[in-house]
Amino acid sequence: MADTKKKKPVPWANRITNIQGKVLENLGKYKVLTLSQLLELNVGTTQYRYLWKQVASLRDRNKPLVACKSFNTEDRLGRVEDMYYLTKEGKESLILDLHVPAEEIRMPLGRTIAYKDYYHRKYTIDFQILLSKWVMENGFTVPFFHTYFDKSGNNRTAKDLRAKTKVEFGDGGYIIPDAAFQVDAPDKERFFFFEMHNGRDTKRLLAQLHNHARGLVEMHTHKTYDLNPEKAYHTLFVFEHESIKNAFIHRLLKEGHAFQQIQQFFLCKSLEDLKEASFESGWVTIYGEPIELTMS
Repeated sequence: MADTKKKKPVPWANRITNIQGKVLENLGKYKVLTLSQLLELNVGTTQYRYLWKQVASLRDRNKPLVACKSFNTEDRLGRVEDMYYLTKEGKESLILDLHVPAEEIRMPLGRTIAYKDYYHRKYTIDFQILLSKWVMENGFTVPFFHTYFDKSGNNRTAKDLRAKTKVEFGDGGYIIPDAAFQVDAPDKERFFFFEMHNGRDTKRLLAQLHNHARGLVEMHTHKTYDLNPEKAYHTLFVFEHESIKNAFIHRLLKEGHAFQQIQQFFLCKSLEDLKEASFESGWVTIYGEPIELTMS
């Protein structure tokens, strides 16, 4: 005879563990994350499988707190990690259960995630994680970190949706850096742009450098971000491949020294070197001269 009795709800089924709480907090900060990135963020376990179970519990409950996007089947990217992000219920849990201010929580726009720039986004978030670690180790703070996939405005009504990092030149020209952020130390604050270079096309990067130089010299960035006009800022170019970083520097040296007077404001480093070495060391200018990234 079939059991027709209703099953009693398990009282602890929807509880949030310490690890799950840290997962939610980091998703609210970084918008989307893979499991390997969550492990890098020290959420409370070093075991990939155990973390997957914790995140799966957040995903599979009656009202999921996180959602998952797999890119392995429909996007033809090959074998890549799934990306996790907050649901509306997850955001509410952060606000009500973990007391995170609503304005500090970041979520993807829309109901679907289809990243043609999967690796570019992932590496941009990798950089943000490495920056966060460096900041915490040194007692600094990051009051904001905007990416090219963070938007402001509204396309439904005002038709003014735009990347938060966009800097317009006034004549139709503009730049959209991959990230714009500020680092604060005691009695000092510094503004940065970040560019993640995937692939092997140095010609496109050279054109990008010209636009960044224009934004700096003509002070369009200063106006957009209300920066001190007497102080310059740095643009960090991070390369997927060390060989392409070197090829880019070689190309600039071969074409002359058009950027000689401002070379110290454009720094280069490979992603591999960034992950393996200290954050502040190993940088070189666009002409290959060694320079450290410090707050002093």
